[in-house]
Amino acid sequence: MYKILNLKGLGVAGRQNELIELALTHGFQGVEIDMTDLVGRHDALGKEFACQFLQSANMDIGAFDLPVDFGGTDEEFVKSCESLETIMDLAQTLNAKRCRIRIQPNSDSISFNENLERHRERIEDIAARMEGHGIKVGLYLQASKAVEADGNYKFVQTAEEIMKLCKDIAHKNVGLSIDTFEWVAGDGALDQISELDPNSVVEVSYSDMAADATPGSYKKQDRVLPSTGGDPFSYKLAQHIKSIGVECGVSMSTDTHFFGGPNNRHNVVSHLSVLLDKLIAGEEPVIVEEEPEVEGEEGAEGEGGDKAEATADGKTDAKADEKAKPAEAKA
Repeated sequence: MYKILNLKGLGVAGRQNELIELALTHGFQGVEIDMTDLVGRHDALGKEFACQFLQSANMDIGAFDLPVDFGGTDEEFVKSCESLETIMDLAQTLNAKRCRIRIQPNSDSISFNENLERHRERIEDIAARMEGHGIKVGLYLQASKAVEADGNYKFVQTAEEIMKLCKDIAHKNVGLSIDTFEWVAGDGALDQISELDPNSVVEVSYSDMAADATPGSYKKQDRVLPSTGGDPFSYKLAQHIKSIGVECGVSMSTDTHFFGGPNNRHNVVSHLSVLLDKLIAGEEPVIVEEEPEVEGEEGAEGEGGDKAEATADGKTDAKADEKAKPAEAKA
């Protein structure tokens, strides 16, 4: 496993070169890119300009969001695929090996089964094209965004349902992009992931569920750092994927409320880097803050207290001696 720096939702933001600098400074092996932004750079100023910073840094590229509308009408789907050749070319240029498809949890117009078949056909087609460029496809559950809907217009809202979609597609190039917060929001459990082929885990993004989160009405503040919520699912998953030898990029995905106040981007990214190191090692991601030393504490008992008192007295006596010297010399 290797660390990917993902700035979304982390309370920091920056340009492409700033993102790379942060990643290199704090020991990340890769960065996540905004493919829509990259395509815009490509179309406006050419591929060389779009890729220059990422190529010069020689870093791994994390999974990128594939900007294709898999749930839309035929016309909408075809239109969203217009930049697909450019996307695959950019990915190949940057040696980006993974992309992510965010599965919408609701539909505006078609039934669950019809939508399932529509997604299966379209994802199989895109996955085959991506395979030719050496790019794996990860299906991403968005359980926390699910809304109550007429039974006909509900779509993939649980871990069980996204696993069914993945199995129905049955393409060797398609797996799961696991966000631990979304997995728990979708009633997912560790034993479901245990059933997966390790090669089908395309990426893992860590964050836990707040202890007081309300199912069905999740808030952005319910995304918390691993091992600071209720059930430490991230820690348990990290131990599991280490034991079975999963090889993929791992990142952290929390919310900006954790990084308010005096924290600057370097502090934030450094903190996340340490947490990810612990998760990759299968250790509980808890950072113990060192308490500052207290000098000359009054009322200290034992040897420490005596030492502090003696030191203070020594300084006072020294000053008194210095003041006395001129008077003695004059006499």
